[in-house]
Amino acid sequence: MITASTIKIKDDEFVELKDIIYKNAAISFADSKKYLIENRLSKRLQELNFNSFKDYIYYLKYDAKKREEMEILLNQVTINETYFLRERAQMDHMIKTAIPELLNSGKRNIRIWSAACSSGEEPYSIAMLLNEAGLFAKASIEILATDINTEVLDIAQKGIYRTISFRGVPPQIQDKYFAKDGFAYKLDANIMNKVKFFQGNLLNPMMTTKVGRLDVIFCRNVLIYFDIPAKQKVIDLFHKSLGMPGALYLGHSETLNKISEAFKMENFGGGIIYRKI
Repeated sequence: MITASTIKIKDDEFVELKDIIYKNAAISFADSKKYLIENRLSKRLQELNFNSFKDYIYYLKYDAKKREEMEILLNQVTINETYFLRERAQMDHMIKTAIPELLNSGKRNIRIWSAACSSGEEPYSIAMLLNEAGLFAKASIEILATDINTEVLDIAQKGIYRTISFRGVPPQIQDKYFAKDGFAYKLDANIMNKVKFFQGNLLNPMMTTKVGRLDVIFCRNVLIYFDIPAKQKVIDLFHKSLGMPGALYLGHSETLNKISEAFKMENFGGGIIYRKI
């Protein structure tokens, strides 16, 4: 059994492992992130009784359990920083502007996709705000939530959260929708039932079939990990999935400039929305 806390990865191994990750998830790692790969995967190598990344790469490529291991690998290297009501201005814009526009046009079946939902804080925040605004009573609203990381999806489906997930959440919202459960908080079942979770890779062309026709997409702080070709594939997926007038919300540091001309950017003061054209 390997006992060293960190197994070092050689430059050629890092290049090969980066390529494997990119081909399966389109996530790009800069050369400066070699330490991150070492830190995140050393424990897994030890569990498999490997003493080098060369052995692990061979396992990923040729072992009978390579598919299962790829899922574990992606769970380890994907970053999942989130909390309830994060970048709330965009959610408020959806509640106060995007959905009322759909209702005023006569639409009564509205579908929303949280395309990189992590441990569920984003789609559950959307559900809580929709409930606060009384919009579930005005239309049939379906919320889909996907992520490539199966570990965070498991957390989301349990609906149990630690204090760190509530930074910036008004006490009245937390008290209304969560019950204290030891050192954690359990989300109200009525809100949990508003969200449908499933695993999904944004680079998989079949995602359009899985999610169906949509009215609103949230995909925030994800594109920053993709290179331009991967970004273009994801945005093309979003464009095909959205109906008219489709609404796309990205992270504040993300832009479609030089990525796609299929959306029109609108600045609403508290943030940006991209409209399908």
